[in-house]
Amino acid sequence: MKIRDFVLNIHSIIGIFLGLIFVISGLTGSAIVFREEADRALNQTLMQVTPQPKKASIDRIFDSVQQAYPNLRSPLIRFPKTPEDTYNFGGDLPDENHLEVYVNPYTAKVLGSRVWERSFIGFMHTLHYTLFLKKPGHMAMGFVAILLLLTTLTGTLLWTGWRNLKIGFKIRWRAPAPLLNYDLHNVGGILTTIILSILAVTGSAIIAAQFALGGGGGGGDVPAAKPVPERTPIALSKLLPKAEAALPGGRIAYVQFPEDSGNKLVITKTFPEQKTGRFDFSTVEVDRFTGKILKAEKVLEPNPVFKVLLVIVALHFGTFGGIFTRILYVFIGLMPAVLLITGLAMWKRRGWQKVRGESASQLRTEETQSNRLS
Repeated sequence: MKIRDFVLNIHSIIGIFLGLIFVISGLTGSAIVFREEADRALNQTLMQVTPQPKKASIDRIFDSVQQAYPNLRSPLIRFPKTPEDTYNFGGDLPDENHLEVYVNPYTAKVLGSRVWERSFIGFMHTLHYTLFLKKPGHMAMGFVAILLLLTTLTGTLLWTGWRNLKIGFKIRWRAPAPLLNYDLHNVGGILTTIILSILAVTGSAIIAAQFALGGGGGGGDVPAAKPVPERTPIALSKLLPKAEAALPGGRIAYVQFPEDSGNKLVITKTFPEQKTGRFDFSTVEVDRFTGKILKAEKVLEPNPVFKVLLVIVALHFGTFGGIFTRILYVFIGLMPAVLLITGLAMWKRRGWQKVRGESASQLRTEETQSNRLS
């Protein structure tokens, strides 16, 4: 078997058996490139309000959610970024899905709730990362990313441009359908191979990092919560100023009640001068019952490992070049579907050609034998 035939077989087998997963990953990836903007546009009644002169107290807002959802587990409170934004209370449900409750910051009225995984963006996000198979699916998508890289590499080796550069980038639009199909697969594959390879490498790297940091796929065993003392916790309106005093400046991004620590409150802050991308690492830990500051850490620059991760995340989400690369990534996500369709057409045509060749060869053999007998 020639080397080219061997490479072609690997390319075809991976494409045929995993092509549909590549398409799902690509289409869902395109759908979540602008996930925050799309989510806000689709859920304006939950996420946007008309600013008013005075905001409700955080205690009143917290009580409203507690009354409406008394069993909300380990809530995380996302604070509004702008005067038009709402509070977002997130927590885990018994079925391991994630509930989000939205509250008007001016009236403390609960505007509604949703299960994240059942929202459009949440559905696309979960399908993209785990195929709704939780941790096994998340791990499987890491291997799928590696096989996508192998597919792009073998496709690059098969590119006709290595023999003739001009032909390698030429699409014969007026040629018969089989030739046009071949050109679309050949040219479309080589034009997107670099970015698809980047997405494959960064995707597998992100999944590996999430498992290494203990957050891979979700749906794992929830740590047993430490028993909460039989005392009434201090009100949030009194704890938050303590956190502000311990770590002044910036704004509060979110507040978390860690499930594995019943007495601790973690306040995460964001600062305009920080160089941590879309992540916030500055935190203040406060004892909910005594008000004692347990830890205060201001992080404006991540450590070297996280710096590498920030580059990987920017490359995977297409944010490194602003709006232009994000739009480009939307179209790149459509290419696996194009390559699968054109690839299947080529594979089917090769199969028919092989069958016809074998049939013709058999017919010639039979004719030769018949002539000898006669």
